Amino acid sequence: MSSLPFIIRKFAFSPKNTVDIVDLGAAADAGVAIPGYFVMSSAPPNIEEAQEASPETRQQARAGIAEITEYLYRRLTDSAGQTAELVIVVHGYNTSRSSVETWYKAIFKTVNQHDRAIKAQTNSVFIGYRWPSEKVGLSDRAEVMAALAALPPVPRDLLMTGGLCALLLLLFDLSVWDERRWGLVVSLALGLLVSLGLVVLSLVVLRLVVYFRDRYRAENFGVLDLVELLRQIDQAILVRSAQDLFPGSSDGVPTEQALHQARDYWRKRSHSKVKLSFIGHSMGGFVVTHVVRLLADVFDISAVGKQPTADVGSIFRLERLILASPDIPVLTIISSRANFLASSLRRFSESYLFCNEGDIALRIASTAANYIAFPSRTQSRGYRLGNVALQNRHSSALDYGLINLNSLDRDFPEHLPIGDAIEKSETKVMENLFLTYKRFQKRGAVTLADLFEAQGHRNDPRSTQEGHRSQVTVADFFTYFDCTDSTDLEYNRETDSRSAKPMGLLTRAKGKATLTPWDYLVLTLDYGMGKRDVHGGYFRGEFSQLLLYRLAFLGFSDYLKTIHSDPQVALSELHGLCQQKQIQGFLSPFRYRVSIQGGSLEGSKQELLEAIQRSTAVGALPFSNADFTRVK
Repeated sequence: MSSLPFIIRKFAFSPKNTVDIVDLGAAADAGVAIPGYFVMSSAPPNIEEAQEASPETRQQARAGIAEITEYLYRRLTDSAGQTAELVIVVHGYNTSRSSVETWYKAIFKTVNQHDRAIKAQTNSVFIGYRWPSEKVGLSDRAEVMAALAALPPVPRDLLMTGGLCALLLLLFDLSVWDERRWGLVVSLALGLLVSLGLVVLSLVVLRLVVYFRDRYRAENFGVLDLVELLRQIDQAILVRSAQDLFPGSSDGVPTEQALHQARDYWRKRSHSKVKLSFIGHSMGGFVVTHVVRLLADVFDISAVGKQPTADVGSIFRLERLILASPDIPVLTIISSRANFLASSLRRFSESYLFCNEGDIALRIASTAANYIAFPSRTQSRGYRLGNVALQNRHSSALDYGLINLNSLDRDFPEHLPIGDAIEKSETKVMENLFLTYKRFQKRGAVTLADLFEAQGHRNDPRSTQEGHRSQVTVADFFTYFDCTDSTDLEYNRETDSRSAKPMGLLTRAKGKATLTPWDYLVLTLDYGMGKRDVHGGYFRGEFSQLLLYRLAFLGFSDYLKTIHSDPQVALSELHGLCQQKQIQGFLSPFRYRVSIQGGSLEGSKQELLEAIQRSTAVGALPFSNADFTRVK
């Protein structure tokens, strides 16, 4: 039996109503409407610790695949015509296994007990995915010693020589020898060696910060192991359907002809496949987007010569993507040849970004680390997508709620193609998304439209016209929730306890147009002392958790139905809820056309893709013009 690169266990309620992670078959599913699984990559934090999985672990993984497959397949073939959904949550960088388990247990309890609307959707499976991240080891003596011991010979010798020379230089400066001419020469030589030692010491610190180690593990273990999990489920459902629909196999093993017929069967059932949705936090956003890129761009033969669909593999269909403070480049939502993710992100039916201007974890740690590796010539292009924020340029005051709601009602009549409506509208997402990076600028901020205007001039020959800039981009697929000033009750769903009063969970919620360097310094202190979670506060607020998880498990249209039966009324009430919580939102025109105006999903997507092509020069996109050709 071949070994699978992951371990599968199950979430279950204990007699005390707490959530445990147990072996498959160890507990009954009583009270569980949405089954949950804890899937962990078997890759170790260090390659020296790698070992073959035990027979029990291999059997457990196979049993987990079989159990997930059986549940999804029953929903797919249910006579009631239900759809099957798989929701996968992926954690971020610098995350211990214990904290990941605590978070995933809280989600499992939420969808099965606390949220009746989600619990009623009995067609979903929840997977909490753990890739081999490790905690920052700056305060761990054992980790420091291990990092020093792992240094290659030359850097190690430079560090030791630098330390010795620093001591000699101190003694030399305390003596009178440096008053002579040759003393200056010795001092300079010792100082040079000390500097080289400090360079090597900085490498040790970078190792202890574990960012690059986590990045390597996320890319080479986290991404590939999750792809393999989905491939195994895809293949298992294909085999199961071949056995049921096309008999003729021996010993329960379907023939090649039966498998081929099963693939054709699922190819024709594009809208009756397993809906695949993701929540990615921080570096988990990197894992998710690269998983989708592998699934959608590499293995999808249908992408050649026509518009790619949301279908991936044989039985999956990409549905919802939710990124919370994603540690991916800001250009991810820009139509540019450098945007290697555009062709895969546009396949989702729904896309959401939860961002926060005050996320100093991304602003300082990630941006500084990626300065070394990210191929950007300018400071601004190195910022991460989780650091963008929203502004309302058409108001003198800082408005909360869905800031483009009036524009959508006014500028998007149902008869007008969505791309034309975006081009004519005065409220465009790129002109309302901004970054604070120019410290001594008047406002200290720059919109993404201005930031990427120069790049557009180089790519688009029409941009020499005065005032022209790309108007429709990949950014129009996303709905944005800027939680910089969010004030909410801190809600622990595991213990079902709330804070006494609302508070700023991500920042101090001062309501400023932009944050100043002093604000960032204060937030750094708050974050260091544990007063605020500037990077993951979305998962601690009562309303923000409800918003995140209902979008993931229900989707926007069904989430609105939990507010009011009339989508227009529900949208207005969502606007009011965001105002109360001091959240700025920007609803995707694409989502408005489909969920509010009842437009066709595929037709609206086609219109938007064609508008992106019109707004972008030939060759600027990371996918060919053939991708935009209508399917004949």
